[in-house]
Amino acid sequence: MTNLIKMEWYKLRTSKLFIILLIVTFALNAIFLASLPMITSALGAEMTATELSSILASPFALGLLMIPIFISAVSFLYLDFSGGYIKNIAGQLADRGSLVFAKFIMIGVHNLIFFVAAAISAVLATALTGGIVVDAAVWSGILTLLLKWLLSLSLCTVLMFFAVGLRNKTLAIIMAVVFSTGALSLLYMGINTGITALFKVENIDVGNYLPDALMGSVNVITGELVVNAIIVAAIFIGVFLWLTYMMFKKRDVK
Repeated sequence: MTNLIKMEWYKLRTSKLFIILLIVTFALNAIFLASLPMITSALGAEMTATELSSILASPFALGLLMIPIFISAVSFLYLDFSGGYIKNIAGQLADRGSLVFAKFIMIGVHNLIFFVAAAISAVLATALTGGIVVDAAVWSGILTLLLKWLLSLSLCTVLMFFAVGLRNKTLAIIMAVVFSTGALSLLYMGINTGITALFKVENIDVGNYLPDALMGSVNVITGELVVNAIIVAAIFIGVFLWLTYMMFKKRDVK
């Protein structure tokens, strides 16, 4: 298992697409955040220093910046199938399903690198343009960042099911874009309306129980939906990792 993880790490750090998308994410995030003071000034509002905890809790200037992360993840997951590597290595393993767990671990590393890069770019851009205040809730901001990373990993486990379990890269990419753009929020609104009308209940929000919506709402600083995020991430990771494992073992390696 250790050797498999080492091989996955080698493939990740030598992936040109991963490096390019990481740089693009870092640069775009910094540019968007650096432009906020100019926008604020143009609107006639006074720009004040930003608390470090809030930057760490929400390091991405736009939700759309999750697109390169998920696209990079899908491409990395499917790389072995397009290159024929899976067929060569799978026959040498007592349990070829262990490849799934090695990929899962490396996708966790992959996402963490992107999140850390986003946090660094956000801190640098904000410090150079508007200033930063180191507040008492910094650790809560870091914990919020880690929870969002965990939720992103749960979404990548869904994508892994499509890319590795079903071996459908196109569908996985479509799902990646849907998750990143928040397109499912309209669906959630419709479901909320239907549940309210059917069961006569108020203040229902299915987004509180789904990882893509929770990524935008969980916050350790305010204590918002923290337990939901942990439970939902654990369930999605457990279910889709198991499904991918079973599908990968049952299907012929091509």
